[in-house]
Amino acid sequence: MATTGVIQTATTRIRVRALGVSTAETRWLLWPPLIFFAFALGLPLIALVLQSFETGGAAYPGMFDVPAFASSLMRTLVMAVVVTVITIILGTAYAIAIAGSPIWLRIVLLAALVLSLWTSIMVRSFGWMLLELPRGAIYWFLNLLGLTDEPVELYQTTIGMYPAMVAVMIPFAVLPIMSSLQSIDKEQLNAARVFGAGPMLTFRTVTWQQIVPSLISGGVLVFVMSLGFYVTPLLLGGPANMTISGVINSQMNQANRPELGAAMSILLVGGTMLIYLIADRLFKVSEKWG
Repeated sequence: MATTGVIQTATTRIRVRALGVSTAETRWLLWPPLIFFAFALGLPLIALVLQSFETGGAAYPGMFDVPAFASSLMRTLVMAVVVTVITIILGTAYAIAIAGSPIWLRIVLLAALVLSLWTSIMVRSFGWMLLELPRGAIYWFLNLLGLTDEPVELYQTTIGMYPAMVAVMIPFAVLPIMSSLQSIDKEQLNAARVFGAGPMLTFRTVTWQQIVPSLISGGVLVFVMSLGFYVTPLLLGGPANMTISGVINSQMNQANRPELGAAMSILLVGGTMLIYLIADRLFKVSEKWG
């Protein structure tokens, strides 16, 4: 173990020298991001902890007495799992389409992906709301085809939340998978074809094996971000389908119980960090994210 540590230290020093930067300089370069995260993340967390202990810590057991909290917690977990699974499936298909498309179509698909990232979540959520209203765009299209004369009951339902949330999250699944697809050695694909492997066998034995780490890292990222969904479920799910973020907001701004909202926030942040640490321990996702 000691030998391994020495080798890693020596390797790090060689890399630093190759970049023309001394070890002391690299340490100084670390200070700006550390200071930024201390102010941007550390101070709000400290404020939340202090707020949650205003009543002497009674907010932590007390938050489980809030009727909406337990149901919203379970709803948030289920929602995050469903969104992650659907997003990874569609994201993999989208990334493969980008990798295998001609140049003009690849540009179009990439432009759509970048445009999705650039567009505000609020704007996209309002767009889905206009689609899902009882007499919105989906109703208009189905009525145009003669398939229904009744209003479409999607708005403010659990099912109605999922398409919008998947649309928000899909770029975060596509990008790591697309990066892995682009790094695949084309000679491996050619060798598989030479030895008679069909498209499915080539995908299973060559492509799939190399994109699995990206699938896992993308899935962890989507899952962790989905736990904090607020705007989209609030607009499309309504009061009956509130996630834990919505309950936290109601405790802070409506019920005038900021200590309960702070305790719920600490639980959400702590649970998210725990999930990430476990995933990193099992799948090394931090290495994949760089």
